[in-house]
Amino acid sequence: MAYVHALLALLLTASSYVNAQNACSVRLDAACVAAVRSLYTNTSAFWFGTRYATDCPPGSGSPVCTNNSPSRTSLLTRLMGDGATDSRGLAFVLNVTYPITLPADGSDRIYNGCGRIVYAPLTRPQNFVVDPLANTVYPPYDLREEPEVTWPAEENALYTVIMFDPAPFYVHALYVNVAGGRLQNGDTILPYSGPGNPVDRDNPYVWLVFKQQRALNASLIPRVRIPVYVEDLVSQLELSTQSYGISVVMTNTDEFTAVFIRSVNFMNRCPVFYGQWLSSYIQKRGGLPSLPTRLDLSVSVDVIFTAPAITYTSCGLVYEGSPVNVTVDYRNMDLLRTVETRNSPQVSLVPLVIRGQPPSVTLKDKQYTLMMLDINPELGKTKQNSIIHWMVVNIRGTDISSGEEVYDWLMPLTPTLNRLYLFALFEQTAHVSTATARSYVGANCPSFMVFRCNFRAGDYIRDNNLSLVGLRHLRVIPDTYQQYMSYAVFKFNIMAQSCWGRTENAPPCSSSQKIIVG
Repeated sequence: MAYVHALLALLLTASSYVNAQNACSVRLDAACVAAVRSLYTNTSAFWFGTRYATDCPPGSGSPVCTNNSPSRTSLLTRLMGDGATDSRGLAFVLNVTYPITLPADGSDRIYNGCGRIVYAPLTRPQNFVVDPLANTVYPPYDLREEPEVTWPAEENALYTVIMFDPAPFYVHALYVNVAGGRLQNGDTILPYSGPGNPVDRDNPYVWLVFKQQRALNASLIPRVRIPVYVEDLVSQLELSTQSYGISVVMTNTDEFTAVFIRSVNFMNRCPVFYGQWLSSYIQKRGGLPSLPTRLDLSVSVDVIFTAPAITYTSCGLVYEGSPVNVTVDYRNMDLLRTVETRNSPQVSLVPLVIRGQPPSVTLKDKQYTLMMLDINPELGKTKQNSIIHWMVVNIRGTDISSGEEVYDWLMPLTPTLNRLYLFALFEQTAHVSTATARSYVGANCPSFMVFRCNFRAGDYIRDNNLSLVGLRHLRVIPDTYQQYMSYAVFKFNIMAQSCWGRTENAPPCSSSQKIIVG
């Protein structure tokens, strides 16, 4: 609860940085410069300001409270050093115009999120000008393209341009020898990399322009992004602070950022976005009695299916399947065929925070239960009635093999399209008894799923004081392997039913006539 209060306080502080009157909304004149200079020196304007000490007291280890320099409480000190007090060098405000490129075919803007396709409809002009005093917090997805940056340049003067994140002291872009007051007229040292705010807080990103004393040798400038302190860069490049320019763009985080920062093993916020989406997806279909309405997830459950090549005969035809190596993780949005899920999967657990720390270390003191459930029988209903396909308890850390298998793997055998299965990870507070787990299933189960149907997952979760921390949905479509398994192995259908009564129409074939699948 203390963490929630701290987070809310931070967000309120960040959103209150805007002056009541916006002097920059019409033109970038002297009044605008004066207002931005006031914002520049305001020690309570941003999340790292004077309220940080109370919003994030010592010992609060949440990512939103990460602050590498808590003594730097204003933009001026974040950029120019702890002792900086003179803001008179801030002489002009930059004109920063961001473009938004739309799909050429006129389709909706979309991108690959955390295990799903994210729709990002256009909510602002295709070319929008950043107002440093406006009450606008942009999603990083809208700031991913290099903007047009201009300023009132002196004739024959050269400038250095920096795009900087004052939270971790990260350089998002660096250009030198820029002439004519336009960003693109210079040498690129560090190409533009849009904001990648890793946590859910409003954060300022700053565009800076400094006049050079002479032309700089671009090949001698280190290409370092973090940690970089602007005051050091100014000193190293001998830049003038007598008359420099600034603009501020506020941004938070989004799923686009979450995918990127996980891909570079910095932080894994995908469980947060994934839980939000899956909560909405399930509630739109009537909800699940076994799981909480709100899915607050902190661990990614990444699933890998592997299997060798296979040859099988289904409905009178011979099929050859290729070797399987499919990863169902934050990047995967595909449907899987039954044949691809025939072997028990490998499961990796990736916690919310990585920052170079291996998951095995981060989760080493935790204990987990992992279930794979067919939740379709209870989706949109009030009665617990799932089917348990796999269950491992007392897992120590990230090593799934360290746990005790209560139910071995039962491959999905859906006869319908796009059926939804869930891998669910629960944190345990104590050792779980395997002896009672099977008492939560119903009677009269079909022969191929004895002691697996009518599973009261919700009761089991509550009785064992389990906390849901991770989910991975799996969509499986029926295929010829499912047909084969249904009548030849599990025998819950006769061949005519599984093959839709068309086996007599199958063309005659010899063992040399095969159909390649996968």
